[in-house]
Amino acid sequence: MFEEPSAPLQPAGKATTINLSKTINASSQQAFDHWLIPVFIGDWMFTAHAQQGKVVSLENEVRKGGTFCFTIDYKGLEIIHNGEYLELDIPNKLVFSWRSSTQPNCESKVTAQFQEVGNKTRLKLTIKLAAELYDQKDAVKKAWTSRCSALAAKFKM
Repeated sequence: MFEEPSAPLQPAGKATTINLSKTINASSQQAFDHWLIPVFIGDWMFTAHAQQGKVVSLENEVRKGGTFCFTIDYKGLEIIHNGEYLELDIPNKLVFSWRSSTQPNCESKVTAQFQEVGNKTRLKLTIKLAAELYDQKDAVKKAWTSRCSALAAKFKM
């Protein structure tokens, strides 16, 4: 699994930042909505081919300071992804904290920026990974790359 540690976490002492970008064939409002509306979230964020998760529940309180809690079944193992919306600038920018039940004390920060260019949107994703997750940076990057590709695939023409 992409975010589950194979050994107890050891403080790496080195926070890292992951940057990704993806072009989406949709308006920034349409792309932004897919990050916030539960039925859309469940359709791309956790069902990407590399993750194969089954959505158990999606709870989402969309407002600055609001929280989310996504419970996903990964082949019999329930994992909870949760966090808080830190910034909400519709439809331009979304910033939220991100934790997983596999490492509940490790909080990362995700920034999604949506720049509309013509009839497409350029999504720029920045993940400030908790220092304790440094050894998992490649797996986390792969998971978010897969998620962004799954989102873009929802708008293929």
